Amino acid sequence: MLDFNRYFLPDRKIFLDNVQYETLQLPDPGGGRKLNCKDTILAQRSDKWVKINFNRTLTFTPEGVFRLSVTFGALLPFNLRTKDEIDWKEVDLAGAFREHCKPLLTTLMSRTSLLIAQITSSAGQTPLVTPAAPINEPITGKS
Repeated sequence: MLDFNRYFLPDRKIFLDNVQYETLQLPDPGGGRKLNCKDTILAQRSDKWVKINFNRTLTFTPEGVFRLSVTFGALLPFNLRTKDEIDWKEVDLAGAFREHCKPLLTTLMSRTSLLIAQITSSAGQTPLVTPAAPINEPITGKS
């Protein structure tokens, strides 16, 4: 188990990394659409820090209405006193982050959820509120 408090300093930077929003043609009023929500966690490592990106992508099946992708990131500086205790090339950082750093993951997810709600309500529609905390099941819905 990777102890994020031991190997990383508490001085973590959280930032908005990317937003992509594309409106598509309006769906056929008689046809149904399935809303798909996909979460992805990626990790990059340097000698001084680990960068974690949390991405949430919303699409419809069949394609229509909009496509939205929001990515927030966190920069975790290594604790130089303990960094060399682990061979970082052997660690699945994204998986370890998902399993053992729930408070920071929840922060990234909450910010992502809030921004998605703001974007999807920007034209006067009801905001689309996605989960703001980790869940075990895939998110699907019908429109």
